[in-house]
Amino acid sequence: MSSPIDDIKEAFEGFTAVISDVTSLVNEGPSTYPGLYSVIQEIHQAILPIAISLLTLYFLLDFLNKSMNFSFMRWETVVSCMVKLVFAKFVMEHTFVFLEAIFNLSAYLTNMVGAKGSEVSLYSVDFSSMEAAYAEMGWLDQKMFSFKLLPFEWILQGIKIVIMLVVFGRLFELLIYTAVSPIPIATFINDSLSGTGKKFVMDYAAVCLQGIIIIVGCVVYSSIITNISFGGFTGNGANIEIWKGILSALALLLVVVKSGSWARKLTGA
Repeated sequence: MSSPIDDIKEAFEGFTAVISDVTSLVNEGPSTYPGLYSVIQEIHQAILPIAISLLTLYFLLDFLNKSMNFSFMRWETVVSCMVKLVFAKFVMEHTFVFLEAIFNLSAYLTNMVGAKGSEVSLYSVDFSSMEAAYAEMGWLDQKMFSFKLLPFEWILQGIKIVIMLVVFGRLFELLIYTAVSPIPIATFINDSLSGTGKKFVMDYAAVCLQGIIIIVGCVVYSSIITNISFGGFTGNGANIEIWKGILSALALLLVVVKSGSWARKLTGA
């Protein structure tokens, strides 16, 4: 039968596996899942004709607006408008390539950081003091000790679940962005609407950057947790070292939950 020390060990050291899983999931894009990737491509191809129609509409609106403002009195404006049309159509038809290039750049950075964060040596937490204190306890004290440790174990399990949900949510966001990308790209042709297309690209880059922030948070957590030496509870029923471990795990949760908004701030999205 496992002791409460074994349970708390498993709860804390389980973050090693979580960080490894997070690193793997963060680097997974649409092309990682061939079956799903083909579905996304089919959705993309179904949306593409609609996006091209919108591109034409936005071009005509821009053309009429500039005609009424006599902007086409200059040949430079005409050439610029036609180049934008060709460029927007080219980008729209090769959206997969451009988005994948952005994702691969972020995956390269997360691989480098994640390789550091997945080192086993970072997670050698010292439980010897806690084990020694537990061994000296009587039967009743051991039961009370187990009862006191339960909330910490539950909190850690809950944090792991939320972190994985956020990481999976980011993957779904990447897939949806890739599928519907032709529609916002179509706005590039219209000067008054082009901000929508630019914001889409920045949002996609922010989702990719979110993965880097999550990995950095995991590495920082591992650096904190290795400096903690878990001991027994004090006479007041509190253990500052266990609370440090819980608070550092909650800080990691905060980083993961807020990673999306922080990434958007960094990219200006």
